[in-house]
Amino acid sequence: MELSNSQITKLGDRLRNDCTKDDLGMLDGFRQTFSKVDEAAYTIIKQVLPTSKECTITKRKRKTQQSIVDKLRRQKNLRLAQMQDIAGCRIVLNSGIEQANEIKSVLVNALREPWQVESKERVENGYRAIHIIAKLDKKCYEIQLRTYAQDIWANLVESMSDEKNTLKYGGSEQEQPLMKKLIKLAESFRVIDQKAHENNIEQYQQQIKGAINHVLSH
Repeated sequence: MELSNSQITKLGDRLRNDCTKDDLGMLDGFRQTFSKVDEAAYTIIKQVLPTSKECTITKRKRKTQQSIVDKLRRQKNLRLAQMQDIAGCRIVLNSGIEQANEIKSVLVNALREPWQVESKERVENGYRAIHIIAKLDKKCYEIQLRTYAQDIWANLVESMSDEKNTLKYGGSEQEQPLMKKLIKLAESFRVIDQKAHENNIEQYQQQIKGAINHVLSH
């Protein structure tokens, strides 16, 4: 039996505190209700963006129980029923922002009725990407659309993070010097991305490597 919005909200509130095995069982059942929107959205994406050298499409695993609980505890005002990234995929381009905007338009046009679709550029602690949220039957599917440079930056942060993963969310007090460098690198990448379409892929990648060496070595 599918939970009501009220039941989902109350479950999320309990998950922020000391949740029980029954609560985790309910959460797992809630996660499984995203199967329909997961498959439907991914099928459309694969149809309109066939696999090519221009981009890589990766279907993300359903957000884990622990990841959901951690996010609820980080974002005190977020309700479980409003969480937009339980199901989704990531699309990484081999170019910059001009191509990203073109792909965004293709996806938004493809995901029409009965879908509800919104897109936004997410900018936070150096992280940049276009996020497309497609909603069907009150369930959200998140498409992360990254340029090549944006994906390099995100993977770099992941590789530098410790087991607490605080760097991904702005960094601890001790990580602030490194965080400042990463934010500066993200800004360099933003500038490179703006003109990526004027260069070939080799030139684009060399500019990214040059920015990494320049920013992180100082």
